[in-house]
Amino acid sequence: MYRRRRALAVAGSVVALVSAVWLVGALIGHGDPAPVAAQPSSRPPEPPATPVVVSSSSTTPPPASPAPPTLPPGPPPPCEDAQVAVAAEVDKPSTPAGQPVRFTIAVSNTGPLPCAKEIGRQVRELVVTSVDGAKRLWSSNDCFVTDGSEVRVMQPGERFTYGLLWMGGTSEPGCREHSRLGAGDYLLTALVAGKAGNPVIFRVT
Repeated sequence: MYRRRRALAVAGSVVALVSAVWLVGALIGHGDPAPVAAQPSSRPPEPPATPVVVSSSSTTPPPASPAPPTLPPGPPPPCEDAQVAVAAEVDKPSTPAGQPVRFTIAVSNTGPLPCAKEIGRQVRELVVTSVDGAKRLWSSNDCFVTDGSEVRVMQPGERFTYGLLWMGGTSEPGCREHSRLGAGDYLLTALVAGKAGNPVIFRVT
């Protein structure tokens, strides 16, 4: 009886061992599949991103232009001497003796704003002197009427001109005496309200 039980126990152990060997073999034969190598993609590689360069320099805006001058309310102020230009003009640099010469006084506003100026006949004068300026020979105020007021509002750059004919002679205040001048070089000067322009040389032939 004892031998029989021992034989059954041995047989059971053999069966269990065979079963264990079969199970291990089955597990080894059905393991995970081998990894498949990745196939190259047909999609072209994306180009590298272009770096964005940020400039560190800055553009300085141009300075603002100064505001133009403006007039205060009310009528334009009187012109200052500094903003009034006076000029003498001769129509010809050379004129034959005995022929009249046309002289012109030009007055203009060289300032940036309008201004008011008395430029009437009573404040205008043309004077002829020797070429060195030492001797006064003729004045438009000696024999011409000097009455008349003419206050003008002169705009910036505006120019007023007044002309007269000089007959080629001398004069004295009050138009008392006069004589004809001969050939030579002379100097013409224009004055407006006491302000004189640059003298102009002209010739009588």
